Amino acid sequence: MPPFYENKQNRFECFLSKDITFPAHLHDAVEIIFIKEGELHVTVQNHSRILKKHDVALAFPNLIHSYSCAHSCLAIICIFAPAHAKEYYHLLHSHEPKSPFFDAGTDIPPYEKDIPLAFERMLLYASGSSPATSAAWLNLILTCLLSETPLTVRDDRGDTNIVHRIISYISLHFKEPLSLDLLAKKLHFNKYYISRVFAEKLNCSFYEYINRLRLDFAARQLKDTALRITDIWQEAGFESQKTFNRNFLACYHMTPSQYRKVLPPIS
Repeated sequence: MPPFYENKQNRFECFLSKDITFPAHLHDAVEIIFIKEGELHVTVQNHSRILKKHDVALAFPNLIHSYSCAHSCLAIICIFAPAHAKEYYHLLHSHEPKSPFFDAGTDIPPYEKDIPLAFERMLLYASGSSPATSAAWLNLILTCLLSETPLTVRDDRGDTNIVHRIISYISLHFKEPLSLDLLAKKLHFNKYYISRVFAEKLNCSFYEYINRLRLDFAARQLKDTALRITDIWQEAGFESQKTFNRNFLACYHMTPSQYRKVLPPIS
C-alpha cells in the first residue's frame, strides 16, 4: 500500500488494513473506509467519531482526515481518483457530505446487508485481475451512501487552503531536512502562525507530524523492501539511528528489526 499522502492521476486502490493509525493528511483522491471488525477513531475536517463494525467514513478530495486505532481494527480502505466515479465527478469536487460518517443500520438501513457485501466484492476484484469490476462495486457503494445524504457546498477559502498548502509541501519534502523556519520561508507564512495551524487543525505539532510521516515511510520500507535498516532511516530523513530507534519503539512498541520479522507485508 502506498502512502496516504501520495497524489496519483487515475488512482484506484482497495486494500485490507489492520490497526491503522495515520495523522491528519489530504490528497486529491476520495477515501472511503469500511470497518470489518473492531473500532476506529476517524476525523474528517471538523467531524470526529468512533466507527464500529460495518460503519463507513467518506472523505471527499482535499478534506483533512486522520485515523487512530486504540485497540484493534480491521478495515477495508479504498482510495480512488474521482474519475472512477464519473456520475459523481463534479459533486465530489464541489460538495461534501454534511456528515462524513454512516452508521450501520441507522444512516443506511435499506442497504445494511448490501454494503458489507459490496465492500468485500470490491476488495476481492481489486486484488484480482478485474479492476473495472471493482470500480463498478465502488459506484454501487457511492450510490447507496450518497443517495440519501445531505450535501453542502465546499468552501476552500481561508485556513482550509492554507492547511492544504502546508500538508502538500510537507508530503513532498518530509524526507529532506525540514524545519519550521524553512517551511515558513518557503510558504511565506509566519512560523508561529504555522504552529497554530498545526495545533488547531491537525491536533499535533509540526515536528510530531513530520516524525509520523517519516516513521510511516520507514515502516513500509522495512516490510516491503530488503534495504538495510541504516539505509532506511537515512532515506526517511532521520538525523541518527539512535533517534530513529527511539521514535520507532515509541510508535510501534517494538524495534525496527522486530517489526520486520513479526509483521506481514503492509496492506
